[in-house]
Amino acid sequence: MFVANTYEELMNMENIIFVDVRSEYEFEKETIPGAINIPILNNEERVEISTIYDAGDHECAKKLAIRYASVKLEDIYVKLLDLSENHNVCLFCYRGSMRSTVLFNIMKSMGLDIYRLKGGYKAYRKYIIENLDKLINSHEYVNIKGYTGVGKTEILNILENSHKNVLNLEQLANHRGSILGNAGLKNQPSQKMFESLLFDKLKSFDDEPVFVECESSKIGRINVPKSLRQKYNGSHHQVMINSSLQDRIDRIKTDYLKNADALEDIKKGINHLSKYIGNNNSSILIDKLEDKDYDYVIETLITKYYDINYAVKAKDFELEINNVNSGKCAEEIMEFYAK
Repeated sequence: MFVANTYEELMNMENIIFVDVRSEYEFEKETIPGAINIPILNNEERVEISTIYDAGDHECAKKLAIRYASVKLEDIYVKLLDLSENHNVCLFCYRGSMRSTVLFNIMKSMGLDIYRLKGGYKAYRKYIIENLDKLINSHEYVNIKGYTGVGKTEILNILENSHKNVLNLEQLANHRGSILGNAGLKNQPSQKMFESLLFDKLKSFDDEPVFVECESSKIGRINVPKSLRQKYNGSHHQVMINSSLQDRIDRIKTDYLKNADALEDIKKGINHLSKYIGNNNSSILIDKLEDKDYDYVIETLITKYYDINYAVKAKDFELEINNVNSGKCAEEIMEFYAK
């Protein structure tokens, strides 16, 4: 029997690549960031075998699993052989048991120099849960605040392109954080996947401060860890970004109205907003949206919803900037925190 390694032993290994041998559905739901999927059983096969196994016919389930897996072995071997030329390959399944263990032992017996994650995804997840708060608390944060459309995301992107530590929570959550925040975007990751992405991002930072945009407790359906919110809200590095109403309208128009799907998402969002802005206002906004009077729609949403429901609390800011140009704004922030 070949020996498995813990995630802690593997995580900093040079050129490590994790191979998730679970089904496509399991992989898409949550996995180790950067992992690739080489399923030993596909979605349909896994469901069929699980149904038989759960019904109590364990031997029949095992025989069927061997039948389905055996026809894939040559293809899997070729893929792993190719990956192992430039990477340290590590296999994992959910618990580190049957699927990854059997495949690992076969591939090792055939001479492949690969690894297996002890305890599988479940052990990896346990490691993230036990260490995420510690990692969060090991950093110092600069909290970027401001009303919707003032250019906070633009500024973060420029800071990141300037090789600063930037934690873009909306990017990790694939959501802009408001009731219209999903406009034009695909599905959000699961909570577990978000926490894995957050862990990996934080782990990549050096000892310099981390720039982060102030977020509420939820970004769409994703919960922002309480320890993280406490760290950036409690930081003495607080930056307020201001901008004119017209500049805010222009930014939102550019960011939100990128395709036809985004327009449909915005219509749905406006219908959900009727309890805040009234049915009459919602109907007017839908009509204006269809007439492509986007400035009217955005200005109304800003003044009647966003600025009311996402008000920035008065606070002593370490730095306050009027954003006329996001590039210059980012430069001012970098100069200030270079002191």
